[in-house]
Order: sequence, then structure tokens, then C-alpha cells
Amino acid sequence: MVFPRALLGTVLLVFAAAVPRAQVVEPPAHHVDRIHVKLAEGSGAELRQGQLVSRTGVDLRRPAALFARVHAEPLFTALPWEGLDALHRQACACLPEGRRPGHLGLWFRLRTDGAAAATALLAALAAEPLVEHAYLEPIPYGAGVAMATGDLPPTTPDYTALQGAHQPNPVGHGLRLAHGMLGARGRNVGFRMIESSWILDHEDVSQLTAANFVGGVPPVDPTEANHGLSGTSLVIADRNEYGIVGVADEVDARFFAHNLNGGIENTMLLAMNNSAPGDVLMIVVMVLIPQLGPGAWLPLEFFQAAFDATLTVTASGRHVVVPAGNGSRSLDDPQLLHRFDRSFRDSGAILVGASDAGALARAQFSNWGARIDAHSWGNNVVIAGYGTLFFPNGDVRQAYAGNGTGTSSATPHIAGIVAAIQGAARRQTGQVLSNTQVLDLLHTHGVTTPDVIGRRPDLPAILTAIGAQDGLRAAQPDVPLGGTMAVTIDGPAGSIAALYASFGTLDLPIGFNRNVHLDIGNLIFLGAFLLPAGTAQWSWQVTNDPSLHGADVYFQALRVDGTSPWHLTNSCQVTIL
Repeated sequence: MVFPRALLGTVLLVFAAAVPRAQVVEPPAHHVDRIHVKLAEGSGAELRQGQLVSRTGVDLRRPAALFARVHAEPLFTALPWEGLDALHRQACACLPEGRRPGHLGLWFRLRTDGAAAATALLAALAAEPLVEHAYLEPIPYGAGVAMATGDLPPTTPDYTALQGAHQPNPVGHGLRLAHGMLGARGRNVGFRMIESSWILDHEDVSQLTAANFVGGVPPVDPTEANHGLSGTSLVIADRNEYGIVGVADEVDARFFAHNLNGGIENTMLLAMNNSAPGDVLMIVVMVLIPQLGPGAWLPLEFFQAAFDATLTVTASGRHVVVPAGNGSRSLDDPQLLHRFDRSFRDSGAILVGASDAGALARAQFSNWGARIDAHSWGNNVVIAGYGTLFFPNGDVRQAYAGNGTGTSSATPHIAGIVAAIQGAARRQTGQVLSNTQVLDLLHTHGVTTPDVIGRRPDLPAILTAIGAQDGLRAAQPDVPLGGTMAVTIDGPAGSIAALYASFGTLDLPIGFNRNVHLDIGNLIFLGAFLLPAGTAQWSWQVTNDPSLHGADVYFQALRVDGTSPWHLTNSCQVTIL
């Protein structure tokens, strides 16, 4: 997307001429000595041994002279120029003209000797016709609002009853209802998180270890590490008898520190390279635009390099989930240059707003606008980290808080829901849903609010809409030793069903409407059931046998009603805690 040069001038004025606001103490919005610059499409610009040259024969002497005044480097280094070119061709092949990202190979970072040099260089770049975009490099911040495996001693309480977003819609997203379906915990879906710092080895987040980092493990930043841990925990906290449970606790998680990988835009490309179509990238950061007023926190894609990177990633089939920001402002405001108007440009990212806990009302801090795709709880969220709820012995590995807030709390819920949708779709229907399909589901299923922050997605309704929920339901996704495990079979009145279980899974095609999901090597026949009124239930009181602790039991039924072929139901999963 190429903006008119008049808009470029507006952007340069906004970011090059800061107005002091002594009455508001806010962190720095940008690096005063670094510039992001993009050269014109078709220029074929590339740095070779520090010199700006053209692959397409365009005369680059004027911008090359500007680049020679400072240290210039490619903004995107996760792929060589040829790889970036291939990505751009792929995006252009699947997106209509006018909706395509800028070529990532044409973006550069210019490092100057200081603020004065950067301001002078910005003015010179603005006068250069071959420069499409130039602005001071923004600093991303976590979108929060100020505030080892196995249970470490002392015993941690079970806080899952306080996870309001797991309740049925409209209060929550129906997560507990959905977690009884095989795949709806995000199994076989990649989850890639981009952040600056984390607390590792928390007792309830077993995947958050140094072994799961790509591109280096960042040092613990006292300001940001709890933010990284808390967002991670909302997606992948372990399913056990203490602490909390994540929205998609079975995803395959990897972590990327943007401060170690050439900035957030390049880290997005690195995460894409370490993922597959249908995987989820979560980036819980926002940027500050002080020239728009105090507290003007906006989505990262306000800046064009981040927009181009996001659109390139979503065009490759990945899902990018980001906060709408804590600026308490409308993203439809004309001051924002239509950058959140889908009729003007659309990155394909899923933008998440925040509601006031379970109320169907916008949280006071959340941005709003037509561009926002979904919302979730932004207050009173139970998280790992911080230690305001449980913090024995001051051990950060056992810290919990009950007051998680911000679009930082809302965004992981939606990221986990996207992973759950993909996991269930893959397992139950054999599909990998496109970014457009997932957005359509989020825009269609779930209760609305008049506050223009999207719907609160209803995961069980979405699973039914895609055909994943089809004849079998688990009463609870997990039961304790001595508790009661139950599943319900649904179908036409008068049909007959045979119910099976196993302690393992397969994905075996046998020519029926869906694959067999149970391990036929240890298949257990649980009985035949008549469905005179269209439903039947099987239950079992779990024996108090410690060897069953942590075991998963899987269910699937074969149904016939006399008028249709044999029908395999969806499969279910129940964990014994």
C-alpha cells in the first residue's frame, strides 16, 4: 500500500516534532536516533557491502547519498532478499491489487548519531521522491495496565473457578464446554509468542522454558517479565489440579524475543519461518503516539513497516493476534489517517478489545472502533505472575494474581480461541481454516455489545458451525480421581450408537464421514445405546487409583439411524486429574 506523499508529510510532522507534555509522565514513544525508511516499490533497492544498489536498474544515487550519511541496515534479516521477494510474490498472488503489502526487502533501518541528526535526516528523506515512508522507530510496550513443572511447595490452590472467561457465553467464551472435544485445546497447532521478557520455569506453565526459545533467551526485565509470563499463562497454563488452565493448553509453543532479533517486524518474519499455515502468532504489544494526546496507545500496525510485515505473515496463512491498545480512543478517529479503516488498508490481523470483566461493556481503557474483531475480559483476570493473589516465599515460579487487566489480558484469550478453532477443525473435519474463515467465525458467533469492540466469541457455537461438534459431548473436560466421567451421545430419535474409548489417539481414514480418532490397539467397547429421544448418556466413577493421575481418555461413537450410512461422531477428550 503506497500512501499519497501528502500523508507522508503529515506522518513526518507527527513523529519528528514532539510536543513536550510535562503534565503527563509517559515512557518514550520512539528511539530518537533510529529511522525506519521504505523505498519505492519497483526500485529493487538492496544493501550490498553497505552500499545501496538497485536490482532493477533504478537510479538510487540520491537516496544512496542519504544512506551514506549514517549506518544503514536491512530492517528484515530473517530471510535473504530473494526470500523476501518470494514472500512478496506469494502475497501478491493471493491478495487483490490495492490490498498488498509493501516489499519487505525495501525496508531499512538508519542509525544516526543522535536526535538532531535523525530530525535532519527525516526532513531530507521527506523530500526524496523514491522514499515512500520514513519515521522514527517506535518502541513497543506490553499492553498491560499498571498493576518448574509440578506444584512447588507449599500447595498452590486451584483457581480455575475464578477464570470467568471460561464460563459459557455470554459471560465468557464457553471454553470449559469446548475443552472436552479432542483438538479444541489446540493440539497440533503452533503458538508463537513475540514479547521482550518472560519469567521462566513457572510451576504452572511447563512449556515456558529456555529450550522453547528461538533466537536466544532474553534477560529478565523486572518491568516486562511478569507481563510476558501472564500472557503466556492465559494461553498455555497446564491442565492440573492447581493454579489456572490455559485456553489452548495443548498447543506447540515457541517464544521469540523481539529485542534479540532485530526488532519486532523482523521477529514476526522469524516466527513465520518457524511456523506453518494455520498457526497463531501472538504479539501483546502496543505503541505510544504522544502527539495525539496523553495516553495515546495504539496497535503496532499504525506504523507501516509493522503493517507490511503483518500483512505478509497473514497472507502466508498464519493468524496474527494483537491488542487494540489501551488508549481509550476510537480507532475510527480521522486523526489516525484511516489506518484502521478496512476499506483503506487491512493487515489481516485479529485486533482484540477489552471488556469490563464479564459485563458486556467496554473497559474504560480499551480502544474501540469498527476495525476491532473480538473482545474478551480486560479486568479481574486470574494469571500467573505478579504475586498479588499467591506468592509464597517470594518465589516468582509460584506467583499468581487475580487482577490481570488491559488488552494484555483480553488478547491471549482470543489467541487461544483461534488456536482452539484450528485444532478442532484439523482433528474433527480435516480442514486448516484460512485467516478469512477464522475472522468470519469471530465476527458471527458470540454475544455483541454496543461499544464497538467486536463480539465476545462463543467457542462451542463456532465448533458447531464448522461441523466439529457432531454427536458427542463430554460433561467435563477433566475430572479428579473419584469423580464422575460422563459423555452424551446425540443423534436422530430412534438411532443406535456404539460408544468406544481408548487411552491413545490415531487419525485413521476408513471411508466414513470422518476418521477414526481412537487408538484401535487399546480400544475399549463401552456399550450400545438406544437414542429413543435423540440422546443417551454414559458415565463412570473414576476409581481412586493414583496410576490414573494425568491420564487422558478419548471417546468416539459409531451411530446408525436406519436411513443414513454409518456415522462417526466427533471425538472427545477427558483428563483425569
